[in-house]
Amino acid sequence: MDFISGQVPCSYHPDVMTGLRCNHCGKPICPLDSVRTPVGLRCPDCAGVRMVGTVRTPVDALLKASLAGLCVAVGVAVLWRFFPNWEFYLALLLGFGVVETVAWATNNKRGLDLQILSMVLVTIGLVLSRILLADRYGITMDHLRLARDFSLQLLQLQIVPSLIFVAVCYLICWVRFR
Repeated sequence: MDFISGQVPCSYHPDVMTGLRCNHCGKPICPLDSVRTPVGLRCPDCAGVRMVGTVRTPVDALLKASLAGLCVAVGVAVLWRFFPNWEFYLALLLGFGVVETVAWATNNKRGLDLQILSMVLVTIGLVLSRILLADRYGITMDHLRLARDFSLQLLQLQIVPSLIFVAVCYLICWVRFR
């Protein structure tokens, strides 16, 4: 019934009915596939659209990026121990410092592997900063287990307000390497 009204299956998505055609080759295309050109809508083949290939980062570059990023994460964690009130700025430094160091070490490559690597390095920096803050405030694991005022100790470690800054760090990692 759709063929009578001019609707035909899309060449790229056979389950989608369309009335659009490439103005160069006449191939049926749906709105998702159509590429707007100065001379009208064309299919991806005629428009010359090429998919960007996914290239995995070489292992040696990942190791270099891991070590360099780990140095930045540890450095920021140590700073966090001595300057806990600079939490916002240190979170930005951790996020941007790690991702830009990883990007530098991999010659500005992008990809899922670098997103994951940078998020792991940020996590290491954040966990280490909390351990160092616990040491600064004299909080041990025994204190946390036996504490009656657990919320006060969590506040001292700045865990609750840090959740926003943690989200910012992960967002920086995700956006930089996508």
